[in-house]
Amino acid sequence: MQRYSAGERNFKGVNLVRAKLHDANLEGINLHSANLYSARLQGANLERAVLDNARLDNAELEGINLENASLVEADLSESTLERANLTNADMRGVKLYESSLYYACLKGANLRGTQAAFALFNGANLREADLRDIELYDGSLEGTNLMGADLSGAQLEYVKLNRFLYDSETTFDDTFPPHSGGIYIGAGANLKGIDLTNADLSEADLSEADLSFTNLRGANLSGAILFQANLEGANLDYTDLTDANLEQANLIDAQTRMTIFCNTVMPDGTMLLQ
Repeated sequence: MQRYSAGERNFKGVNLVRAKLHDANLEGINLHSANLYSARLQGANLERAVLDNARLDNAELEGINLENASLVEADLSESTLERANLTNADMRGVKLYESSLYYACLKGANLRGTQAAFALFNGANLREADLRDIELYDGSLEGTNLMGADLSGAQLEYVKLNRFLYDSETTFDDTFPPHSGGIYIGAGANLKGIDLTNADLSEADLSEADLSFTNLRGANLSGAILFQANLEGANLDYTDLTDANLEQANLIDAQTRMTIFCNTVMPDGTMLLQ
């Protein structure tokens, strides 16, 4: 840490086995081919870090920030990545055997060819992720957001697939039909009473969709089109409706505690600017 604080960034090949670096700020560090076996990096900031070919197997990485990081062919087998931020990370060829990625954000991440047998992605945000040729035997995609994701060539034998989100931009192979426990997000969709807590539905076209009594607490609906959508009785507490279009939407009995209305077109056509 002292060397990093002094301005050094190149730690290629360094041995950090079982290092305790939780909450450390290591933004932009070069850990190419480093040995971080069983390291503790919970809550650490490694945004834009280089971890290509690094060992991170059995590491504790809960809540770590790896946004825009490069992890090409890194070994993260048996690691815990729960609620980790891997937005736009380059994870081509990564090993994720038996890893836990509950509620991790992998939006826009490149996981092409990732080896992820028995990995658990429950509740993870894989929106617009590149999942081509991923190997996910006996893993889980339960409750994941696959809107805009590309699963061409994905090997998904015995994968748990309940309640994942998909849209017209999601690419499936013929062997992975979208009716395999998925929830369609799009214009006219029937989402009545569904639990979409904290879902990333930004810029989604939900015009004329039935969202009555749907739980959207904490969901991101910024920029969403909700023209003539039915939101009767919906839970919109803490929901982000910035730049959303709610013109002619039905908000009767909707819960709006701490809802974010900013540049939002309201049901009567007026814009709420607060």
